[in-house]
Amino acid sequence: MEVIVGTYEEFLLGYKFTTNENNSFVQSFADKSHAGPLKCVAVHGHFVATGATDDRIFLYDMRTRKQTNIILSHEGTINALAFTPDNSHLLSGGDDGRMIATRLNTWTTEGNWKAHKGAAVNQISCHPSGKLALSLGGDRVLCTWNLVKGRVAYRTNLKSHSTIGIQPDCLAWSPTGDYFTLCGFRAAEIWSIKTADVLVSHKTQEKPICVCWVAEEICLVGMENGKILWLDATGDEEQVVKQTEAHETRVKVMALHKDILITLSSSGEMKAWRLDIDKRKLSHLCTTNIGCRPTCLSILDLTQFGDNYGLQNDDKDDIKPTNVTIKKGVKPPERGIVTIEYDDEEEEGEKEEDENEESESEDNDSETKETSPSQKQQKSNKRKAKHVVKAQPQKKKKQKGPLLHKKPNNKNN
Repeated sequence: MEVIVGTYEEFLLGYKFTTNENNSFVQSFADKSHAGPLKCVAVHGHFVATGATDDRIFLYDMRTRKQTNIILSHEGTINALAFTPDNSHLLSGGDDGRMIATRLNTWTTEGNWKAHKGAAVNQISCHPSGKLALSLGGDRVLCTWNLVKGRVAYRTNLKSHSTIGIQPDCLAWSPTGDYFTLCGFRAAEIWSIKTADVLVSHKTQEKPICVCWVAEEICLVGMENGKILWLDATGDEEQVVKQTEAHETRVKVMALHKDILITLSSSGEMKAWRLDIDKRKLSHLCTTNIGCRPTCLSILDLTQFGDNYGLQNDDKDDIKPTNVTIKKGVKPPERGIVTIEYDDEEEEGEKEEDENEESESEDNDSETKETSPSQKQQKSNKRKAKHVVKAQPQKKKKQKGPLLHKKPNNKNN
């Protein structure tokens, strides 16, 4: 698998995780196409989509590992991206208050909705069935979308939920689509789609930062103190929640691929863990530091490209050969030899100047012996005068002494 990371420093980074005898991260690419910090990244199939504060969405085709398209449908920061499970559309939300559905391959806009009455669309999560989607806005309203009809099915006002606070966050569907999560300042909640209400609410000592579902009824919550909480949708609210110490700083983002969990802290420390759901245990595999502050994370499954798929980007495909046209009758110069051509006049002028300089240098060497300061000064003045005469065009000499008035010619005489 390959870990795709977006950063505050405008970089999109890729790290290949190898599960050989020595588990390790190997950096596969680094791209800096955006002109602002990355806010979100979404991966589905062979497509990777990124959104940033520069109002643009970049699309990458990982089969060729090249950028394929740029979407300019928003007029503000891109806060959320989500592919539909059938890989037909890309849902995006931004500070302009719009939720836009873009069809893949044709890249045409097929839905443009004012989702939260002009407030920013902060998060989007698509249901595993592909028929529903949830959006969370700056107006603290949770919108449930009917993607078949392309409209809002119903709205849930979260202002009355005091446990979540003024900034609800961490919106994510469970793998089966029966539950979804919402987190607040000091609380983590699991909602049921059947009752459309809170199923489990757990008060935390620190602020929840991110959420990752690892099973049908179990999710992990990354905390600001660097710990990870295990939440069970079937448990009681008074259940003892197990905690795992993961990082020294806050757990910024998490992602799961099969039984491998990837966690990233705000300091740039990235770790890989082996997940054991039955024992509620995380076994550390390897660690690396990306050298940047992460903002978003996703995982690309490399098995879809086959066993012979290489991560290296072939420079031969990127560099196009330049065709050199050679005029008829002119022999091309041999490789490794630099040829310099001069005009005839320039050659003659340069030869004369070289001869004059050589003669002057010889005179200087012979005359430097036993010369008085006054003589040296006179010679230097003469040399300066020569250079001035060479540099400037010759002018007619003016007659020295008193002016002589010409006598008028009398034709009569």
